[in-house]
Amino acid sequence: MDWPVCAIPTYKRCDTITHKTLAFLKSVNYPREKIYLFVVREEYYLYKATVPEDLYGHLIVGVLGLMEQRHFISDYFEEGQIICQFDDDVKNIKSSKTFAEIMDMALKGLEVSGLFGVLPKSDGRCFKDSMTTHLSHILGSFFILRNHRDIRLTKTQKEDMERSILYYKKYGSVLRYRGAGVETNFRKGSGGLNSEGRDDRIRAEVKDMVNLYPGYVKEVMKKGFPDIQLLWRIKS
Repeated sequence: MDWPVCAIPTYKRCDTITHKTLAFLKSVNYPREKIYLFVVREEYYLYKATVPEDLYGHLIVGVLGLMEQRHFISDYFEEGQIICQFDDDVKNIKSSKTFAEIMDMALKGLEVSGLFGVLPKSDGRCFKDSMTTHLSHILGSFFILRNHRDIRLTKTQKEDMERSILYYKKYGSVLRYRGAGVETNFRKGSGGLNSEGRDDRIRAEVKDMVNLYPGYVKEVMKKGFPDIQLLWRIKS
């Protein structure tokens, strides 16, 4: 299999990425030369000194901010190129299939669609060996896409929801394999999106998403906190 490039935006996690995402990629024999770490300029030498060079192939200075870094990654690679993206705190992609089998499934699916992901949870009791094509949440922690530089996100906290909508609007489908899930610690630890004022930013983005994408999302409450839900019945 011709593995696609793997892009990992990472911020303030030079001490943990080695034991999480990069350790997982090594365990599945992802080609080191295909792995790109995107950091901010101020942390370049810190990552250079901390993260073992045998775990990745390229250390790239990007920009600050997750949304902005995603755009930088899109502009860095070729239009139409297949890119696998991970967050820097992924422990595992849990499945009865090997990761190589999941990747092969994704690459075949992306011949006709633009975005592939798995379930946003790793509870194996929810797994089913099937693929959906309706509008669904493709988690930002792990996804594979066909690069389109004209798809620009406007949100940071809900960037994965927005990406799912924009790719669905472009292709009429997004692919989510239900026989695998992402294992990570959501909203825990330092770095990444876990900075001061996050809850307020989420509330604001929830309101914006409902206004920006009527018919695609609705506001819901989850454990007393506002969130959005994608409307999977919408027709392309």
